[in-house]
Amino acid sequence: MQSNLAVLYIFFFARVYTSAFDDGVDSGLSSELSTCPEIPTVENAEVSTTFLNNKYIKGDTVTYNCQQGYTGRVKFVCDGHKWQIKQNTKCSRKRCELPEDIPNGRFFLVNGTEFVYGTTIKYTCNTGYRMGSRVDNRTCLAGGWNNHLPVCEEIACSPPVAKDNIIVDGLPDYDNPLRHGHQLQFTCQSTGLKLVGPKEVICGENGEWSNPFPTCEEIVCELNEINGNVAVAGLPQNNASIKYGHKLQFYCSQQGMLLRGNKEVTCSNEGQWSSPFPICEEVTCKEGELKNVKIVYGSPGVSPPFKPRHSLNFACTNPGWTMTGQSSITCREDGTWSSPYPICSGCGPAPHVEFADLITLQKSYYGYGEIVQYRCQLYYTINGQTFKTCAQGTWNGYVKCLKPCIVTIEDMDAKNIKQYYGPKRKMYSVHGDQISFTCQYGKRPVNDVAFRQQCRDGEMSLPRCM
Repeated sequence: MQSNLAVLYIFFFARVYTSAFDDGVDSGLSSELSTCPEIPTVENAEVSTTFLNNKYIKGDTVTYNCQQGYTGRVKFVCDGHKWQIKQNTKCSRKRCELPEDIPNGRFFLVNGTEFVYGTTIKYTCNTGYRMGSRVDNRTCLAGGWNNHLPVCEEIACSPPVAKDNIIVDGLPDYDNPLRHGHQLQFTCQSTGLKLVGPKEVICGENGEWSNPFPTCEEIVCELNEINGNVAVAGLPQNNASIKYGHKLQFYCSQQGMLLRGNKEVTCSNEGQWSSPFPICEEVTCKEGELKNVKIVYGSPGVSPPFKPRHSLNFACTNPGWTMTGQSSITCREDGTWSSPYPICSGCGPAPHVEFADLITLQKSYYGYGEIVQYRCQLYYTINGQTFKTCAQGTWNGYVKCLKPCIVTIEDMDAKNIKQYYGPKRKMYSVHGDQISFTCQYGKRPVNDVAFRQQCRDGEMSLPRCM
């Protein structure tokens, strides 16, 4: 058995040697088969120059140094055919220490999720503070965080410059800063001045006031247009400004004219006049409302305009009605009537009352104090008065006819009852009367309704038997 293996080994060795000789390749072939290809590329790393060769054979090693900002060392070894990892697999980013916080501010990551080489953080300030440093970010470098820690400064607004005639409320004591959100209120020192601008300002997040500071200016009223027939007293000389509190008086410059509006107006604290300027109109009396009256005569006529000394005579539109007021009035010099327009009062036809008949003479019109009489129809009962009275154009008085109650034989049979007295019959009962009932033969009461009932304006409850 051993001799057979020796023969096979000699045969295989001779075969390889002969093949290599025939191809013109010397013993260097075994060396080529034991080399590795080009060295691997490692991200963020460079090969140390001492390990660079033209050819790498089994057992050769290559060491990589990580670039700036990365840590670790990568090493490969040639196994005669390919490169095998001997140490590490990659270069890792260097880590920076946890960033420092700053007073009245905070930071956040601009890129990445860890504090490693290349990561940048940005600082922001809390409400009421603003960034006081020119640079507000830091980046993790090979040697640690770059830049200095930024500083957050408290936001404060500049105080108002003192001005005459203006009062500022809300200024802090002891020259303390005017911080974000601080409010100032402004008023003027005297009633003759008005505030021009906002009454209140607020210190904003940017250290600027919400609005420019106001000023106090003298109140001046503009002179309105004056009607041509109006004279005015109190105008300042040389077209001087009309200031707060100044008064003007007005009157009409011609006879027969009447001043419509206030005789005096005042310049108010809003720079407006207390009321519109008046006008002068020709004196006339206003046309009044005709209430059941008519104008029967007028001097010089019955139609407007009604000027001073114009007279009117009135009469009632319906005969028999009563006139309240003067039947003749005159327009006075001040544009008012000597008396108001008169009024005539009366009533129309007598009102209808249900279930009642009118027993007095019917007319189309009734004068003040006239009476109409009523009588209720058969079986109906009067409630209240029997008459109505005409007063101030309306009928006064309460008249009502209360309805009777009607009980039929069918109603009683449905309840199995009959009247207590007399034979079964249809019955009429006026308001307030009573009727007694009893059960029909062989029947008994089945409810709590009394067997003696009273009529109430056409309504009567009936008992029931079974």
